[in-house]
Amino acid sequence: MLLHIVAFGKLLLILEIRKMFKKWMLAFVLLGFTAVVQAEQKLNATVFMDQWDQPQSLTPDVQWLIFSTTKDGGSWVKTQLEEMGIENLQAKNWMYVADISQMPSLITKFMAIPKMKNYKFSIALEKEGEATVDWPKQEDAVNIYKLNALTIEEVHSLTSKESVATFLNSIK
Repeated sequence: MLLHIVAFGKLLLILEIRKMFKKWMLAFVLLGFTAVVQAEQKLNATVFMDQWDQPQSLTPDVQWLIFSTTKDGGSWVKTQLEEMGIENLQAKNWMYVADISQMPSLITKFMAIPKMKNYKFSIALEKEGEATVDWPKQEDAVNIYKLNALTIEEVHSLTSKESVATFLNSIK
């Protein structure tokens, strides 16, 4: 009987450890891959045009810079900003830049930009791929930079819709 109680206790301990391990793994997956890369890199002040052909300036006031290079990443950012009810990124000292330079021009002109005009927030559009070429980034991720006077202090590379949502909610 005592042997059964000890064995049952060990089984409970093993199950508890597995449950804790699963929680940590889930948290890691939800947060996605986050890394600090090329800290202290200075970005150039840049003016992009948004989807309404209005200038969007990357200035020393921007504290968080959201950068997407893929359709999926752009969708993750759009969904989360809408869920958070954010319409004025500048008021939060945030900026969202979407690199659309690899998109075919007819798709950009007749489909993507008209669709973006329905969004309630501005997207600074990187149409040539030149202004952002030296920005540190992980491919197939939304890269979010913590800036201090245009100097990158942190780079967070987020690889899922959930990790983008979790991260943006954590900095709001």
